[in-house]
Amino acid sequence: MTRGHKVAVVFDLDGTLVDTMTSAPQAYVDTIRSLGGPEVSPSEVVAVWHIGPTQVVLEHFLGRQISPHDTARFHHHFAAVVATVQPFPGVVEMLDALSQNGYRLGVFTTATRRAATTMLTASGLAGYFPVVVGGDDVSRPKPAPDGLEVCCLRLGTGVTEAVYVGDAAVDLQCAD
Repeated sequence: MTRGHKVAVVFDLDGTLVDTMTSAPQAYVDTIRSLGGPEVSPSEVVAVWHIGPTQVVLEHFLGRQISPHDTARFHHHFAAVVATVQPFPGVVEMLDALSQNGYRLGVFTTATRRAATTMLTASGLAGYFPVVVGGDDVSRPKPAPDGLEVCCLRLGTGVTEAVYVGDAAVDLQCAD
């Protein structure tokens, strides 16, 4: 890193920093069921996660627009299932090292910013990330780079001075 350079590392959240790949889909399943929607499996939810944030995914399965009450119900289910979420092994040590070496850290996730903040807080990682951009903060979901660009802007760095770390093909496409 060159002195004076503002270099950033932006992370995806689900499946990258924290292991929520079973608990988060279950929150959708529980919400869809409680709102009278069809029986869906966690794998069916994961298969369409890329289409957008919570509202878009719920509307996809419910076949209707969702209300603020529906969103509140999702967040109730979500908070319950992610209350004990943990970072993957080595994540805390990596974030400590990056922070100590002057990297600016951010999160860009397809999840809503509220869901991302809930996960980061539950996992003890919230303090590492001054910038969190959720899928509801941008109009186009991944693989569009919009959220990554917003995150870099808020971190005070250009996208060419940033690395994006994720666990899915859409993350790679987003960073391309």
